[in-house]
Amino acid sequence: MKLIGLISPNYSDDTMTEVYKILPEGVRIEGRALDVGTYTDSEFHRVEQLFSQIVRDLVVKPLDFLMITGELFLSYKGPGSDRQVLALVKEITPIPASTVLTAVTGACQTLGPKRVVMASPFPEDQDARLIRFLKHDDVDVIAHRCLGYQNSKTIWALPPETAYDLASALLRQHPDVDGLYMPCNKWRVVPVIDRIEKEFGKPVVTNTQAWVWEALRGMGMARSIPGYGRLLSNPQ
Repeated sequence: MKLIGLISPNYSDDTMTEVYKILPEGVRIEGRALDVGTYTDSEFHRVEQLFSQIVRDLVVKPLDFLMITGELFLSYKGPGSDRQVLALVKEITPIPASTVLTAVTGACQTLGPKRVVMASPFPEDQDARLIRFLKHDDVDVIAHRCLGYQNSKTIWALPPETAYDLASALLRQHPDVDGLYMPCNKWRVVPVIDRIEKEFGKPVVTNTQAWVWEALRGMGMARSIPGYGRLLSNPQ
């Protein structure tokens, strides 16, 4: 049995149902929530003050890997902030760790996309931060569309088809891009990853898919997991 520690603004039993669709047998999650209410700097700052203690509480468990998710929490301090977060974690624990945005940029490097479109459930100002973050790591978002939602509860209620519709419209408008990125683990995009890739022939990188890929590699468990896009079906 392998145990992944997960720190996430969106940690809940519902979200974990989506994660366990992807995870291979023998891997479990021990999670802690950051409880971001709305996507504002004051909320991100508040949870930032709690972050170190949450890490200390979680690493008491016999973890094999620690993953920090929440693209907006990670990007609100600017490009490269994932390195700062991981440096702080390293001061607390020797357990191997990564972040979802580290995983996303690593996935893009592995699959090859440098010019992508981004379909997002977030507001415009939060998308702008994500775009700057990705640009810092040589992933160029040449176009994006957002749904403008301000909290994860609303996003969770959206059907997967909303992700397909937004993504497919972008890919039809920009057929020359290298791939697609869809953030937010509360947006239930997992069921449409394979469909988008097969229809448009472009690799898709998403939140849950990318961090699961990163964690499995970090634990020496990289393996083919079909049905959730090229990233997991052909692990490298």
